[in-house]
Amino acid sequence: MDDHGLLRIRSKMPKWRKDTFVNFPILLHKHSKLTRLVIKDFHEKFSHAGVYSLLSEMRKKFWIPHYFSVVKRVIKECVICKRFKERTVKVNQSAYRDFRIDPPSIPFRYIFIDHFGPYNVKLNGKKSKVWVLCLTCLWSRSINLKICLDLTTKEFLRAFQMHSYQYGIPQLVLSDLGSQLVAGANVVTNFLGDPESQAYFEENGVKSIKFQQYPKGCNKLGGLVETCVKMSKRLIYGALRNNVLDFRDFEFFVEQTVHLVNRRPIAFKEGLRDSITDEVPDAITPEILIHGHELLSINIIPDLQGNPDEDLNWTADDHVSKVLDKYQKLRNVRSRLINIYNSEFIAHLVSQATDEKSRYKPVTHKRIQIGDIVLLKEPHMKPSNYPMGIVKKVKLNDLDEVTDIEVFKGASRETVRRHVTSVIPLLSPVTNDSEEKVDIKEDSSTHQRKKREAAVISEARTRDMLRN
Repeated sequence: MDDHGLLRIRSKMPKWRKDTFVNFPILLHKHSKLTRLVIKDFHEKFSHAGVYSLLSEMRKKFWIPHYFSVVKRVIKECVICKRFKERTVKVNQSAYRDFRIDPPSIPFRYIFIDHFGPYNVKLNGKKSKVWVLCLTCLWSRSINLKICLDLTTKEFLRAFQMHSYQYGIPQLVLSDLGSQLVAGANVVTNFLGDPESQAYFEENGVKSIKFQQYPKGCNKLGGLVETCVKMSKRLIYGALRNNVLDFRDFEFFVEQTVHLVNRRPIAFKEGLRDSITDEVPDAITPEILIHGHELLSINIIPDLQGNPDEDLNWTADDHVSKVLDKYQKLRNVRSRLINIYNSEFIAHLVSQATDEKSRYKPVTHKRIQIGDIVLLKEPHMKPSNYPMGIVKKVKLNDLDEVTDIEVFKGASRETVRRHVTSVIPLLSPVTNDSEEKVDIKEDSSTHQRKKREAAVISEARTRDMLRN
């Protein structure tokens, strides 16, 4: 004890003198509020340094039992450090749900929808942009493409209605949080929510259509439709290139893309094999699942497919030359489409199904509650600029883990939906008024296992010695 009544620890430094206490660090209790304030002061003084840097500086003046764990626990509460070092929340549940594992055996009863584009076409003699609505069947893995003139709710409802004329009303429609998709889902739900429509569905044994939007931040939730969009875009962009087709020719080109994508192999038929022949069974395609057989499709337009062995005389007949010029651009696009499908598309089907590393490895889930302050992780944005918000609503999965949350953003004053894998926990309102109570609770959690017999005997002897 020094002249001021402070307890000090003898230092290991060689240049200490017995008559002074300069090189003797002050002893602090590990559960004291003063200790927490001293650590926070050093942490801010040295520009939010790490544990080892703080230990090297603080040991010159202070000594705390269990130094490393105490300093580490206090640093973890720093809000500024959390913004740069805290990880996003992880969940143990797979992205696959019941509707993906066991969908009804009816084509396009459960579907995914998404837009992609735009593409330049000639419409009424003017160059304009169009988009494509991709509808993916969860059971047959087939796709259906519908052209939209813009990304408005009206065009989405028109394309969705044309799809319903072909395959009927779906029962479950999954999509992202696109504005036109959410607005169109609300229009259809309100329109079919009257008692007459519900009675019609019950009489025909059909469930009412249900829309679900998966939150932003987890690309696994829409992985099926994204894969089909990727395949369609690969064929369309690779074949179209810089050509600007007429709108009618573009419709023809999109229909052929649907035909080719639906002929990709997704499984193999069960076949009997004997000891003599070892043949690979025939492939099952989405086209076979929808129609029951493989379609025999051939080209019936004479001028659409040219014969490379034929030497055509373009100036022999004006009428023939005009027809050939009209189909020349579409014929080039069609030939590139077939070449891409045969040379690249089929050969890279296996590489598109590569799995992730440690997919089924158990992870520690950090539970987010209503009222927590979180950071929304955005791509291509610095951690210092991540938007901050407060959690208003949470959604649990079968494992009692939070997967989907609604956050009220402080900067834009709007409510957004996010998946927890893109959310960084920052602050929680579930705290005690006294910091000392928090310390005692944290210290008691570290002694959950039963004490050793030798430790119990040692503590009893120490109490007896102090009592005597």
